[in-house]
Amino acid sequence: MKLELPVYEIYIDLNEDETTVSFNSLVAEPAHEISYQTFSQAKRYVFNEEERVITGVAISADTPIYRYDDKTNEEYYVVFTKDAIKNIIVDYARKQNFNNVNLDHNPNKVVDGVYMIHSYQVDEAKGFTKPERFHNVNDGSWIVSYKIMNDEVWQKAKAGEWTGFSIEGSFYLQDTGRTAETEMMKQIFTALEDLKTAIGTG
Repeated sequence: MKLELPVYEIYIDLNEDETTVSFNSLVAEPAHEISYQTFSQAKRYVFNEEERVITGVAISADTPIYRYDDKTNEEYYVVFTKDAIKNIIVDYARKQNFNNVNLDHNPNKVVDGVYMIHSYQVDEAKGFTKPERFHNVNDGSWIVSYKIMNDEVWQKAKAGEWTGFSIEGSFYLQDTGRTAETEMMKQIFTALEDLKTAIGTG
């Protein structure tokens, strides 16, 4: 991680049609775009062989993601906050984008037979706790599951051709005034406070 780089919060405005999340993509590597951005998660899928369901993290909250603008040569990080993710989930639902899935962010590779059956935002305060299989994700993260009825997609996903979900959409950026270093320290302090609370010393 390049600690000196600035950090921006990335978000959509529910009152602005120009900002939206339109697709979730099955990807092996994240694409690097700016005005129309895509984001991959490091977490691999969890497979349910009997039900042909894959589950993974669509957006990890408060996790710095490296970006590079090839037009300006600017390097920076973006983070999705819990509230920003909540708005994305609302936007995704109201526009009925649940089954919008493509491969490697290719608009010519939209796939059929892949259906979102779970959409879940971790919200500890409201009792929406982390599933055990994703116990390391941050509060506010978005977890999704897809029923895979497309035989080719199912076999390729199991074979590791794609390693995670990656959303794509148009967003606003807001400068936080923080750097990757301060963001990392913030996360360390938050993790320590959570640990103290968990063991009853807070």
